[in-house]
Amino acid sequence: MQLFLRIYAVVYLVLFVETLIFTATRGVQLTLIQLIDMLFFTPVAVIGLWSAAYRHLNLPKHTWKVLLFASVFWRPLAIGSAVLTGNLIPKFQITVGRLTANMTPDNALAVTLGATAGVCLLGSLLILPPLVALYRNAYGDESLLKLMSPAHLRGEITPRPRSRFEERERMAEIAARRAEHRQRAEV
Repeated sequence: MQLFLRIYAVVYLVLFVETLIFTATRGVQLTLIQLIDMLFFTPVAVIGLWSAAYRHLNLPKHTWKVLLFASVFWRPLAIGSAVLTGNLIPKFQITVGRLTANMTPDNALAVTLGATAGVCLLGSLLILPPLVALYRNAYGDESLLKLMSPAHLRGEITPRPRSRFEERERMAEIAARRAEHRQRAEV
């Protein structure tokens, strides 16, 4: 995973710089959402990826949590803006239509579904790794399911013991709690 994040961080940084150069040299008119995304949230994603890949940036945990929270809720707005205000869907339809124009209906359907799946996969490859990197910076290697568990909120989840002796003690403690619970239930 670490090697993937390192390669991805460099590629994401190169794509970000190329986008900035392309936007500046071509004079492309961006919407407010695209400007905010390009000037704030994309650098946050780059910093999060770089920190997860190389561990160069050590921000306080709460800062990472705030950046993760903001990024998770911002991402749907940016995607929705790009899809709804741009002409991405018509361009995709035209491209797939040209590609499948001379095919049989079954083949055309298969190619259309494959192209749609490919676009969704590409989109998720651009969106998910920065969010995962921000999550890892905020929470370390803690499992998301463990964090979302109601048992975690009640403090019932204990860290896994390091040795067999600690494991035996923990199992004996659990057995004692179960016996106590059984006794209370019988009364």
